[in-house]
Amino acid sequence: MYKPFLKLVLVLTALASAVLGQTAGTMTVKVYFHPDKIDPEWNDCSLVRPVKRTIPKTVSAADAALKELFKGPTSAEAGEYSGFGPPETDGILKNINIKGRTAYVNFTKRAFQQMGNATTSCGGGFFAMTDATLLQFPAIKKVIYAVEGSTNDFYEWVQVGECPHGRKHCARSNFK
Repeated sequence: MYKPFLKLVLVLTALASAVLGQTAGTMTVKVYFHPDKIDPEWNDCSLVRPVKRTIPKTVSAADAALKELFKGPTSAEAGEYSGFGPPETDGILKNINIKGRTAYVNFTKRAFQQMGNATTSCGGGFFAMTDATLLQFPAIKKVIYAVEGSTNDFYEWVQVGECPHGRKHCARSNFK
């Protein structure tokens, strides 16, 4: 009685893995890049489209997805998409912490030197890509940034001023 059921479960699992392009040790995440074929001149810096990446399975999917994003488009994706990648993104992510449906993204001070163009008018595309990559996860509804735990340093750098998310969300303790 249990053998046919077990065989059915095994067959369905194998089919699902084949269809989804995943194995037991992998998972698929989306990373968002600017679509060059739709907007080659970057007239809309907030325009992003997903690209699927198969990565090793992890419980830290949001962190892994950001790391994939920061690799930039692959050579196969480069004709259709553009984004930010090495050397600009090397070593800029200190950590990501998810609390209460909010992703707290903490950059290192290297972001100031390497991502200077993130504060330009179209440099904001970097944050559109980052936000979209993180907001794909149902557990995340908001993204807040800091540099070395300081939201004010981050938001002043991107010319917003003080952290616009309120005292509770802007606390250093969220970025540890």
